[in-house]
Amino acid sequence: MMGSSSCNAADLLKEIFLLMYYKDVILRNPGPPKMRRTEEAQNSIYITQDIIKEIFLRLPLKSLAKFKTVSKEWRWILESKTFNDLHLSNQKSGKSRRKILAGYKCDCCDRPNLSPVAGDEEFVYLHCDTSRPSMSCDGLVCIPEPGWVNVLNPPTGELRRFPSGPDPVPCPIASLDRHVPELWFNYFPGNWAMGFGRDKVTGRYKVVRMCFDPVECDVLAVETGEWRKLRAPPPYEVQSGRRSACVNGSIYWLEVAFYVGYKILGFDLHTEEFHDVKSLPRPYLSTGTAQILNLDDRLAISITMQRQQKLEIWCMDSEEERWSKAYSICLAGVAPTEPGYVWWYTPVMVSEEGNVLISDNNKGLFKHYPQTNVTRRLASPSTCCVISPYLENLVRL
Repeated sequence: MMGSSSCNAADLLKEIFLLMYYKDVILRNPGPPKMRRTEEAQNSIYITQDIIKEIFLRLPLKSLAKFKTVSKEWRWILESKTFNDLHLSNQKSGKSRRKILAGYKCDCCDRPNLSPVAGDEEFVYLHCDTSRPSMSCDGLVCIPEPGWVNVLNPPTGELRRFPSGPDPVPCPIASLDRHVPELWFNYFPGNWAMGFGRDKVTGRYKVVRMCFDPVECDVLAVETGEWRKLRAPPPYEVQSGRRSACVNGSIYWLEVAFYVGYKILGFDLHTEEFHDVKSLPRPYLSTGTAQILNLDDRLAISITMQRQQKLEIWCMDSEEERWSKAYSICLAGVAPTEPGYVWWYTPVMVSEEGNVLISDNNKGLFKHYPQTNVTRRLASPSTCCVISPYLENLVRL
């Protein structure tokens, strides 16, 4: 159900349509020249693009898709990079109720319903193979599979499939033991290290993949569907099964060397160049359960400390390239107690109220309330898997 702001905007647009319609009727059926000029002056109406954009920003995606057919000008506005950036920014700012995209695979029953337990978040569901690793950026979802790379825009249902060619090596996931933490990492077909993100200059989306035996790095331009090989290889190897994150036009990978240290490798999607990123102060990240992620458009690292039953979330100030601890979350009472079991938690998003929604490697869902320092389980492990924050992206694939 749309909010009152959406209804008001819709009512205003109806008035605009009526005015435009009656204006066209008069101009198509003119009287004498003098009367025609008088009526044209009385019925003429001009609405600035700024007002039109402000109205569009308050409307749902389905309505915007219809308004593309009204005029060339409106279509140009709605398909422009400027408006899409405004539309995404408006959703991220918390002016509307935040939503979460969750995948489910079950074919024998209705889709799950997590919204009642989540409280201030709304869930949107995508029927897909939840056993496959995926990447997301600005509401788009990239799901690689053997021989193909799929890019989906869930709100519009638009899907593009790109041939990926032969994979260099088989995926090792089948040979891993259940208690090895790498089992829940993002092992893509061919054992590629992969990333998906948006060029902040051009607004174009790209898929990046790297292989290190032999060394190879390819970039897929989603707009054209063409793969290109990079001349300059990655400066060092990163673990192929570890998650990547896209923040502010760059993709980041985390490389952990146990008990030694770690590195953060960045790749600028516009210049298509690699760069090193300042790392956390030692002795952090001596654990394989550390994850790199995008948390509210900030580069973040989550560290699950099993012995202390604690989750620490560090965020980077992009201007100063300085890390600071954003959250220290006690997991006592919600963390598994099974001996030898490896588990980790990943923040999904921060709600408008400042609460942190968290998922674990067993498809459980939790919420941390910083004001009371309480962490509660919202949903037990199920066939439903949280993918990413849900955003209505207007881009055409």
